[in-house]
Amino acid sequence: MALFGREEWLRRGEAFSAVFGLIGRFGITEGRTGPGGREWNLRPPAAGLLQKEAPHPSEVALVLALLSTVTFDGFGETVQWELLRTRLYDLFGWMEARAAFQATDAFALFATPVIFFAVYAAFAGLMRLAAGSGISTGGLIRRFAYSLVPIAVGYHLAHYFSYLVIQGQRILPLASDPFGWGWDLLGWASYQVDIGIVDARIAWNVSLAAIVLGHIFAVYLAHMMALEAYPDHRRALRSQYPMLALMVGYTMVSLWIIAQPIVN
Repeated sequence: MALFGREEWLRRGEAFSAVFGLIGRFGITEGRTGPGGREWNLRPPAAGLLQKEAPHPSEVALVLALLSTVTFDGFGETVQWELLRTRLYDLFGWMEARAAFQATDAFALFATPVIFFAVYAAFAGLMRLAAGSGISTGGLIRRFAYSLVPIAVGYHLAHYFSYLVIQGQRILPLASDPFGWGWDLLGWASYQVDIGIVDARIAWNVSLAAIVLGHIFAVYLAHMMALEAYPDHRRALRSQYPMLALMVGYTMVSLWIIAQPIVN
């Protein structure tokens, strides 16, 4: 902050602020400075992700990292990952066993955003071919990056819903005894976490709804961005066929991951 300024550092350099700022664009509230001072307004969901200026390449990387890491986190709990992990382990077989498995996980974690970017870039190239000349592949990569944010929001909710509801109950005894001094301000100091508050059916239905709604918002955003990028509606529509295929494919992958039994 001393080198770059508080606002600039929080907007571009501080990881949590950057991520929460990105996710906050999906929210239904916004704060802005108007003629009468600071204003607090309501807006449609995901409306904050629509902007005329293409995001900076670093923001594109952040969006893809946000999407790919949570996907890897979910895939890392499946049987299929355990099988793949044992094969990747051979790459680091010269290490001690524990270090080799850690290196395998680290390699996969860093490789996943690269794979996501490669797939996204390939479909951006298909969008350029479908729509015809006018916007470069690099320009399409930047212009449509924010359309992926609702997918990331939906999958984060789907993946962490059970954890949030179960572990989130710990806030009750902490609120009753915030300093650990033996207080019981709210009568919840002896509250025990109820792990059965969410069953498999509720978790699956919430996950299904979150992922499907996230992709619906993503398709809508991509369509609006296409209309902004291509004044010709036919070209805008043609450009969205590859993007639609990409999003449907990722919907299938997301639902497949959360349907797998957790083994790790």
